[in-house]
Amino acid sequence: MHISDVSEKRLRLIIYSFLLITAVCLRWQALGAPMINIDEEFYLFTGGRILQGDLPFVDIWDRKPVGLFLLYAFFHLFGTWRILAYQIGALLSVWGTAILVWRMARTIAPAGGAVLAALLYEIWLILAGGEGGQSPVFYNLLTAAAMSCIICFLPAIKKNDQFRRNMGIVVMLFLGLAIQIKYTVIVEGIFAGLYLLWTGLRAKNSPRHLLADASVWISCALLPTCLSFLFYRAKGYGHAWWFANIKSIFLRGHMSHSQIESITIVIIAILIPLMLCWLIRKPLSIHFQGEQKEHIIFFNIWSVFALLSLFSLGSWYNHYTLPALLPLSIQAAPLWRKKTGQFLIIAVACCGTVIGQRALFRHFQQHANIIAFEEMQAALSSPPGCIFIYDGPAILYDTPAYCKLTTHPFPSHFSSEIEKNATGMNPLKEISSVLAQRPAHIVSTEPADAEENQSVRARLYETLSKDYTPTYQHHFRHHTTVIYTRNTLLNPAHSP
Repeated sequence: MHISDVSEKRLRLIIYSFLLITAVCLRWQALGAPMINIDEEFYLFTGGRILQGDLPFVDIWDRKPVGLFLLYAFFHLFGTWRILAYQIGALLSVWGTAILVWRMARTIAPAGGAVLAALLYEIWLILAGGEGGQSPVFYNLLTAAAMSCIICFLPAIKKNDQFRRNMGIVVMLFLGLAIQIKYTVIVEGIFAGLYLLWTGLRAKNSPRHLLADASVWISCALLPTCLSFLFYRAKGYGHAWWFANIKSIFLRGHMSHSQIESITIVIIAILIPLMLCWLIRKPLSIHFQGEQKEHIIFFNIWSVFALLSLFSLGSWYNHYTLPALLPLSIQAAPLWRKKTGQFLIIAVACCGTVIGQRALFRHFQQHANIIAFEEMQAALSSPPGCIFIYDGPAILYDTPAYCKLTTHPFPSHFSSEIEKNATGMNPLKEISSVLAQRPAHIVSTEPADAEENQSVRARLYETLSKDYTPTYQHHFRHHTTVIYTRNTLLNPAHSP
């Protein structure tokens, strides 16, 4: 073994260790927090229900792919440590993705720039709501693995038809697994497939060979999803799978102009610094030659497709930017070639770190703190009984005493005006059915949200005002979570 090989391995070990340490430091505030975001709370709860025999889309409804819930079912196996387990799993996914970002960025930039690109990815996840276990935190690892297979083996892919075909299979299997965590990965999968076909076209493959390759690659990308559908079809739930996974997303309503405007401002604020690092390369006269030129074209087109994926669903949240952070962080790496670029990328990383850590601190002080969660659990167990969460932390469902009052336990499927025609149930009728079962506790949020389904809320509060008493309140930054307890449980002597 040559001395240079030993030095290269040592450098990689140092960089990989550094990226792990920085990931831990950036995310340590979130470790163990039970109420980071309602989405991942619901994923963990659903994963636990799978272990109890419930079937997603049938016994517990949502439109996310079943692969995401199976991933969280694994984390739920850790029992009382399940919250920490999924967050450590997310941290390891971030670390693995950062390593792949470094490897890809190394093909177009010096080692220092590649390290900063990997750091920007870790830092910007925090700014975009990825401090916990949002789905892109996991599937970005699979997407990065797929794209790194292309970019790191590009010379062999261009020269060897059989290698290209085999590597395309690997790439599409990675992306196929990612699709079973979030369907929007399809957009980036289309880019990867088209790029591979383009390399085959440049190698003067015949149309017949290109069509054969495309057929094999598309089959590999769709394989996990097809297996999921066939499983449900065999169980007699093919229609339920189709509605939840495909049809329901097109039935959602539209956000108001004010809501779209506010979230667009947030998304632009998240993306502008990384976009700046991408677009400023030309004014700084950073040029590429030879193989690096082909790599930068790949990253440029990938970035465009990732941004298209961001806007593909029409209604946005800040965590929808998370997939775009993957190629955009790589775009910053070449700035390291210029002194001005080095200053800019370091300044962006430092500012992002400070802003992100301050936002995390405020979030966990005001919303995701463990004390509030423990207080809510205590209030919901005194007296014990079935609970219904109209609007509140979904993690409160994740207890051994869970009562299945509805097949649609995700709170916003009741409370959101956008979802009223998109979930396969009439929320007004469904909440009447839930209330008829006389749950012991009901969790709500006050005041009402401007985008809320007001008829459902009115039906709920009609019952709350007559039959329930508020027994716990926790004031968050912009709202108050209130637990209502049934009057007959508070005054058993007056029970009928």
